[in-house]
Amino acid sequence: MRQNNRTTRKMNTKKKNQDPLSLEIEEKGAKRAQKTGEIAEYGIIEKIELLNFMCHARTTVPFGPQINFVIGHNGSGKSAVLSGIAIALGGRTASTGRGTGLKSFIKEGENVAEVAITLKNEGLDAYRPDIYGNAIRIARRFTDKGSSSYTIKGAKDKFKKTISSKKEELTNITDHMNLQVDNPVVVLTQDTSRQFLASSKPKDKYQFFLNGTSLTQLSDEYETILESLKKTETILQSKQTVVPDLKRQFTEAQTKYREAQAAQQQSRRVEDLEKEMAWAHMKRKKIQMEALVTDHETAKKNVERAQSHIDNAKNELQKAEDEINSVNQQEEEGDNAGSLEDQRRKIREDVKSKKDRLREAKSQMSEMNNALQQCNSAIKELTEKINIEEAKLQDDRRGLREKLNLDMERVMKQSKIEESNLSECQANIKNLSQLIQTKQSERREISASREKIRDSITSVQHNIKRLEDSRRNAINRFGSNLQHALVDIDRYSWKGQKPLGPLGQYVELKDGRWAELMRVYLGGLMASFAVTDARDREPLSRILQSHGNPQPNIIVGEVDLFDYSRGEPPEDVLTPLRILTANGGFFTSGMRKLRSEDRANWYFTATGSDEQIRVEKEKLASLEEEHKSIEPRINEIDTEGKAMTAKIRDLQVGSSAQNHHDYLSGTVIQKSESNIRSKVFKLKDELARLNEQAEEEAPASVQGLQEARKEEEERKQSIIDQFKAVAEREAALNGELKPLAEKLENIRKQAEQTERRNIENKRKLEPLLERRLMAVKKVEHYQKKLGDAMKDLDEASQAEGIVVTEYEDWLREALTISQPIETDRAPESIDAEIEIIKKALRDRERRHGQSIEEIAQEVQSTQEALDKTRQELKSIKSFNKGLQLAMNLRLDTWHIFRRHISLRTKQQFSYYLGQRGYRGSIDFDHKSHTLDLRVITDEANPHAKDKDPKALSGGEKSFSTICLLMSLWEALGCPIRCLDEFDVFMDQVNRHIAMQTMVSTAKASDKKQYIIITPLDVSSNIAAGVRIHKMADPERGQTQLPYVPA
Repeated sequence: MRQNNRTTRKMNTKKKNQDPLSLEIEEKGAKRAQKTGEIAEYGIIEKIELLNFMCHARTTVPFGPQINFVIGHNGSGKSAVLSGIAIALGGRTASTGRGTGLKSFIKEGENVAEVAITLKNEGLDAYRPDIYGNAIRIARRFTDKGSSSYTIKGAKDKFKKTISSKKEELTNITDHMNLQVDNPVVVLTQDTSRQFLASSKPKDKYQFFLNGTSLTQLSDEYETILESLKKTETILQSKQTVVPDLKRQFTEAQTKYREAQAAQQQSRRVEDLEKEMAWAHMKRKKIQMEALVTDHETAKKNVERAQSHIDNAKNELQKAEDEINSVNQQEEEGDNAGSLEDQRRKIREDVKSKKDRLREAKSQMSEMNNALQQCNSAIKELTEKINIEEAKLQDDRRGLREKLNLDMERVMKQSKIEESNLSECQANIKNLSQLIQTKQSERREISASREKIRDSITSVQHNIKRLEDSRRNAINRFGSNLQHALVDIDRYSWKGQKPLGPLGQYVELKDGRWAELMRVYLGGLMASFAVTDARDREPLSRILQSHGNPQPNIIVGEVDLFDYSRGEPPEDVLTPLRILTANGGFFTSGMRKLRSEDRANWYFTATGSDEQIRVEKEKLASLEEEHKSIEPRINEIDTEGKAMTAKIRDLQVGSSAQNHHDYLSGTVIQKSESNIRSKVFKLKDELARLNEQAEEEAPASVQGLQEARKEEEERKQSIIDQFKAVAEREAALNGELKPLAEKLENIRKQAEQTERRNIENKRKLEPLLERRLMAVKKVEHYQKKLGDAMKDLDEASQAEGIVVTEYEDWLREALTISQPIETDRAPESIDAEIEIIKKALRDRERRHGQSIEEIAQEVQSTQEALDKTRQELKSIKSFNKGLQLAMNLRLDTWHIFRRHISLRTKQQFSYYLGQRGYRGSIDFDHKSHTLDLRVITDEANPHAKDKDPKALSGGEKSFSTICLLMSLWEALGCPIRCLDEFDVFMDQVNRHIAMQTMVSTAKASDKKQYIIITPLDVSSNIAAGVRIHKMADPERGQTQLPYVPA
């Protein structure tokens, strides 16, 4: 109790001896120690993340809003946290005291490192909260190659999107939040802390005081401004000497200018005349341009006119080509002259061969007749000789001879009868062969007739189908699939009017008598289409071809409303326009264009015989009747087809019966011939036997004669057999020649028909070829015209382009000279007047040595130089004066601020020493730039002397330095304070009191965050709101030593 009273009395005595400011500071400190400071809304660190940074592979350290202790054993990476804070916030590498470059902060064995800090960003003064949100994450990534990059993200999108990667944005953030990472008082690293605590000198402490309170930065900036003021004063003195010379030059220039004012009026006149001359040239160029524009338009019309003529000529040429191709196609289809000639040549060769063989056979038959007569004569002579010799024979052998002779005569007669029967049978076989050939020819004719009837049936069926289609859809008479084609035509976007067609559906015939003639005259035109724009021809052709119309006829022309009836002949002359009714101007104009080359085709005269007129009338009436009654015609054609089918069936039955009869007859005759031949052979054998017997009975002379007669008879029989074979061959050849002659006659008739048809086609082709030739000449003529017109158009276009470009260039240049001026003078007249005035000005220039423009320029330049120099002098003087006043004010403010901070630091230092029971003070010598600490550790002895810091113990010195550091922190505006190993030289008592003091100070500070690093443990219940983060023990790579028992 007595000790407490004594302490209270000492405190009261101390308060009486202190000045009011010190008492106020102590009272505020006591009050602040009793309250808790507010938590900062922005600028404090929420956490730091280290990746491959120094000894950390991947470490995250969260921080509280006020007091944070980072503890751990040596080598655990505590100091790396402060280095990471400085590096991440853009601090200099040297300020960390841990390396000379970013590469030295990369963990060993890695090639890239990253440090990321998350800053709180809340409240009204937050930095761009609409973009970043309530927190900002700043990451700095650097590699062992020396490259470094920043990535700044916001909590608004949960740190997903990179908002900026520029160092300028980081600088803006640190400036806004007043983060001074390079300030040694804000971040007191381990090396700086040890040096400051252990061996700092008064000058070092003073410099530390200035740097920590940012007074050095202000002082350096003020020194730079003062140097600039001195340089400005030097410039002002040099410029003051130039003003008299500039004034003299200006006066001389004014004198010259007044002398040149007389000539200036003439110079202005020259300018006016030059402007007028420019617009006089423009007027002439405009007239030239308008003429060339007119020529260009005329050339365009000529090209369009020539192209129109070419299109018309090409249409005429295409029409003629189509008609020629049609005639040629018909001629090719009916032109079988080559095949007929080949057939006739082959048949003639066959006939010639057969006739040669026939002549050869007749020659052989003639020779055989001669040989047969010789044989008969020899036989007769030998027979007479035999009779004479036999008469000489004895009577007793006459009876036997006679009997043999009678038997031989009987056998010979019977043999002749059978040979006659055999010849008759062979004749019958020959007649039957000829009959078979005739029947086969008839059968071929029947087959040809049957094929012709089948073709007729097919044609009739086709006509039936065509007539039925015509009845169902009349428009299909003019082409294939026209209904669908017309739908596509309606859908297409045409350049001109929608195509009209087919034209036949717009035409009606007034008098049916002229139907066939109009079909020949306008048949091709009825299936045609018409367009008003040549560009529509190609798409219309594609549409028609896509629906099965390979070569559509398309007329190109404008809608012609011309009344062609005025050009008609007298009313008694019949014309197409008078027998036709056409709906639409296209048909009349198209027919007029297609038939314009032959005026006579428009009239029908009564030339020709009455018979021809009668025949044509009958044809027309028949066609008219066919058009009027399609249904009866279909029935008639159907009946005709059925009749033809029945006829074919009858022909087939008759042909089969005849073939059967011929077959039976041929079989019977062949059997009879075989029997007769067998009988003939038997009789000949018997006759040979009798001859042999007679020869045996006859004497030698008679026997020789009989043998000779026998040889002649055998020779005769051989001749007869050969004659029969030749006769049969002759008959066969005659039978083969007859159908060949018929074929030659048919071929001759077909050749005559082909020749007549060819003559008719040639007659048709002659006017068509003439039309094509005229169309080709027209195309060539108008193509030449088009080429000339295109050449003229190119020349006109180029000339127009050149003149228009020149006119536009001249117009721009003229507008730079002056606004448009109306003038009727020629450029040559204006130029002559300009030359007269310029000559007078040149004469004056020679007299004075300078032109009027040069004198005026000299006056202007000297005046501008004088005015500029005066204005600069005035401005610089005014600026220097204001700057000097501002500097004086700022220097006064700086000294006041330094005095205020010094006083505040003294009082705070005394206050913090009092927490330990010490007394002390800070001696500032602002002139010598020194700072000395005075500490009295024996508070119980009022007469104790203060000690120099060198005389203090290690713990006392460290505690005093910590009190100084906390006093300087009170003058900082930075929201964070970082301190590394503050208790390195303290004993436990001083460390405990220093820690309590820092905790209470930090707790009472408003919107400040403290990060304190110590290798020693900190009690978890030191104070509420204190966050302690213990670093993991370092990995030394040590292994267990092997243990072997003794």
